[in-house]
Amino acid sequence: MVLPLVLGGSTVLGLPVAQAATSSIEQVTVYQGLASVTRSLPITGSGEQTVVFSCLSPYMDKDSLSVQAIGGVNIGEISIEELTGEQAIQCQYQGDAEVQTQQNTLASINAELEAARLAKAYLQNLTKATQVNTASTIASNARDIEAQASRINQSIIEMERRQASAQDTLNQMMASSVTSTASNVTQVSVRTASRAPSSIKLHYQVQGAGWEPTYQARLNTNSEHLNITASAIIAQQTGENWTNVPVTLSTANPNQRATGRLPHVPRLSLYEENQNVEYAIPMSDNTPVVVSAREGYSDDSRAPNMAPLPNFTVSSQNKNGIIEYRLPQRVSIPSGGRRVRTVIGEQSGSSKLWVRSTPSVETAAYWYASAPFLTPEWVDGSLQLYRDDNYVGQSRYNYQMLKEQGIGFGRDPSMMVKALINEDKQGEKGVLNRTQTLTTTQAYEFTNQHNRPVRLQVLGSEPISRDDSLKVDVTHTPPVTERNWNDNQGMVAWEFNVPSKQSQAIRSTSQISYPANKILSGDR
Repeated sequence: MVLPLVLGGSTVLGLPVAQAATSSIEQVTVYQGLASVTRSLPITGSGEQTVVFSCLSPYMDKDSLSVQAIGGVNIGEISIEELTGEQAIQCQYQGDAEVQTQQNTLASINAELEAARLAKAYLQNLTKATQVNTASTIASNARDIEAQASRINQSIIEMERRQASAQDTLNQMMASSVTSTASNVTQVSVRTASRAPSSIKLHYQVQGAGWEPTYQARLNTNSEHLNITASAIIAQQTGENWTNVPVTLSTANPNQRATGRLPHVPRLSLYEENQNVEYAIPMSDNTPVVVSAREGYSDDSRAPNMAPLPNFTVSSQNKNGIIEYRLPQRVSIPSGGRRVRTVIGEQSGSSKLWVRSTPSVETAAYWYASAPFLTPEWVDGSLQLYRDDNYVGQSRYNYQMLKEQGIGFGRDPSMMVKALINEDKQGEKGVLNRTQTLTTTQAYEFTNQHNRPVRLQVLGSEPISRDDSLKVDVTHTPPVTERNWNDNQGMVAWEFNVPSKQSQAIRSTSQISYPANKILSGDR
């Protein structure tokens, strides 16, 4: 239930305000550019009171805010206000357990150090009072006091060292822990009425969060085994820290268009032929679209009395094209843009290997591998490539492209590519000759320097005629394995095994015939 908002007020006069408890984050769903946050806050006691969600992000989308009551709780008006200055500074480091623990540690050391210094001052005063008679029993007691003072001095030196170390650690934590902004924060007050203790939940969207997928593909050319690991890199600058919270990653992009376009209806009119007419060009919608995503392990060899290791396997769910990745562990993602990376999936299996060359473009060859286990559920992202444990470059994970063309794994220096012939011959035109010809010949040689046979794929092309009077005749030696490769008109492919230390040559000759009174145009 979404309730009306009252901007500007934070309390209701005459009502108690429950501010002692701090709201906890129950769920965070991260999209592209924003996140959906659910917080809960207990209602103590009974009757009518105002419950306050404090230290919230200043970038909260106020239109998205809604409150859900748990149990028999009546909800009244909701008010939102922006807090600045000292009130906002009080939110600093709230909920950061590590900072709070270190602050308590430093306070304990300071208390011990102050007590030791007081004891030292007391003993020093006591020693001065006994110096009147060094031969008496009091003098003996003074020496004992001095010994105690010496031990206290050593303790003070050690505690001062601990104090400096603890303060340095706290400074580093506070420097790296970017909190909800120091300039302003949002506070939401909810008027409630209940007969018993209960709780309420606050839902809202906040800008400044996002995640992106990244992939690592590792190929073993000896075993022909391929492994692809999908990870998510999460970062947020919402102004509020997410400490030890459950996180779900969604592939939905709320910044994209939510509805489809209607068709354009042509509206036609007739005008006089020579009449000057200005035609109105339909305006297009140029609204920018903002486009910003391993199996767990266990140790079966553990002793029977040992607790099992945590399992970090991410569960995924396909909701009619929207994939949700639910992280099994709680994570901490401070505001400020720190990047948190977690594995969200892994696929592996046997692959088919080959070496591909497009000699007309580049006299080089590249390793390729098929991945029959690729999943369309993984969204596009950067793809890091490793061949035989060596980083060979970066590509792009795109399911459709990789499924059709395979995954490239870098240049193969052991496959030598050499151009033998690459020439054009123009036929002579005579008075009686009504046709002219253009003959193009290309030939290449491929030498396998590997110590094993290699499957070689060579890509080439054939001219395409777009005129009935233009004739094209192409001869390939050896014959091509596939025409219109991957449904690309005019592309051809050869595939053959090249034994170790041996060569394979290909040759293509195309003859183009067209009328002598015409000029040949187009890419050649």
